Amino acid sequence: MNYRPKHIAEYAALKFFQFCFNILPYRLALALGAGLGWLAFYVVRWRVANAKERIREVLGSDLPAREVNRIAFLSMRYMFFNMVDVLRYRFWTQARFRKYTDFQLASDRLHEFLKSGRGAVCATPHMGSWELGGRASEVFDVPLFFIVGVQRNPLFNQFINRLRGGTGEQALPRDDPMLLRKVMRKLKTGQVLAMTNDLRSRTKGIAVQFLGKEANMVGGMALFARQAKVPIFPMVVYRESWTQHRCILFDPIEPDFALSREDDWQRMTQLTMTMYENEIRKRPEQYFWYNKRWVLDPFIEEVPEPSPGQPAPSEQNAP
Repeated sequence: MNYRPKHIAEYAALKFFQFCFNILPYRLALALGAGLGWLAFYVVRWRVANAKERIREVLGSDLPAREVNRIAFLSMRYMFFNMVDVLRYRFWTQARFRKYTDFQLASDRLHEFLKSGRGAVCATPHMGSWELGGRASEVFDVPLFFIVGVQRNPLFNQFINRLRGGTGEQALPRDDPMLLRKVMRKLKTGQVLAMTNDLRSRTKGIAVQFLGKEANMVGGMALFARQAKVPIFPMVVYRESWTQHRCILFDPIEPDFALSREDDWQRMTQLTMTMYENEIRKRPEQYFWYNKRWVLDPFIEEVPEPSPGQPAPSEQNAP
């Protein structure tokens, strides 16, 4: 395969920072990430104006400029912290993971449910170090799988897949023609589908109230749950400090077969997004306000996308 110079340069930079993040102690690696976040925010100013506009849109136009700047800056820093956590996959031994994270209660609740033999959909927003869920599944022996898309940079795509393979996570490519059947089989045999679903749908999807406005959501999460007859467990991961992480697993949202499919999809999605919103408003600085697919944007991209009955849920992993 012929790689473009841009692909090679991006991959080389990624490998360089991976090397730096892995040879440094955790706090120093995070300090390096914080420095990169400062550069991105104050020098490069990557999507900063958009993020501040979104913060005002959600938290109120009367929010002081100093507070808007604080939330936007910390959100950028936490994004780089998340990158550090992802690239330090060798760091996360079981002992270190248990030292720096509090996932035990959430894991115990999920294991108790899985004794029933049913699977589940575990849905989380882009908040805190959301990528730690994959390593947590290995540490606490949770049968996790997820759906992934293909990155534009093929070298980056191969690198990410190697990382995921290195942590034991199961990734299903979203362009697999047998995707729906494979997801159903895994859910019906007691496995857990992990999803990040706080991105807008590119075409008309499921309308819910979120962050003070109507959001147009992809319907994959609710479709999978109802079709496999499994619940949705909303989950949030947030940082208590630079190095300490906590996971909250909320009560399960079961399908309601007294409702029509469309009404039930909407109900389950709305309940999940409401739980997200409550947590985001408590800790707005930990939410990823820089997302390219901002959830409150109207759908404007006229691209083929299945209806809520045939969603492309892995789009929800796109940054």
